[in-house]
Amino acid sequence: MSFMFHTVNCHSQFIGKLFSKLDYCGIAMLIMGSFVPWVYYGFYCHFRPKVVYLSVVCALGITSIMVSLWDKFSESGWRPFRAAVFMTFGLSGIVPAIHYGIVEGWFNKVSQKSLGWLILMGLLYIMGAMLYALRVPERWFPGKFDIWLHSHQIFHVFVLGGAFVHYHGISEMAMYRVTIGQCEMPDIPIY
Repeated sequence: MSFMFHTVNCHSQFIGKLFSKLDYCGIAMLIMGSFVPWVYYGFYCHFRPKVVYLSVVCALGITSIMVSLWDKFSESGWRPFRAAVFMTFGLSGIVPAIHYGIVEGWFNKVSQKSLGWLILMGLLYIMGAMLYALRVPERWFPGKFDIWLHSHQIFHVFVLGGAFVHYHGISEMAMYRVTIGQCEMPDIPIY
């Protein structure tokens, strides 16, 4: 969506605003899409937490999309707020990640690489959003990064890196789940 926004932004004010909203909705959908597979595979054998976390992710995603459709959201003065909305949505994954680490065992999940890849993905997304919100490096060198290497471009590089890392981590989780087979029957209910 971002590519389309930057391509048609100069068409007209109406088209620019419309695609700006779609661009922000795309960010919310990317965050939702980052959550769903790892919650699904991470809580594969734990039905209740899986349903609860997926429901919360969907609710937060829909809320982020609704906020993204608000006219003021795309104004430049709201840039820090935009970054805060998406970073908060992304950071909400800390709760299921901690739960996942406790239920499955921190050492097991880090050694199997699944949790490490997800943490790296989150760090890349957050780092990109922070650079974007703080306008680094152009705030320190006005006029030097107007065309190349400004915060928005760097943000996209971090997001792309995060998406590749996410794909790899989810592939590891899926492969692990496929090779293990069915879930073990617990002695006591695990929530």
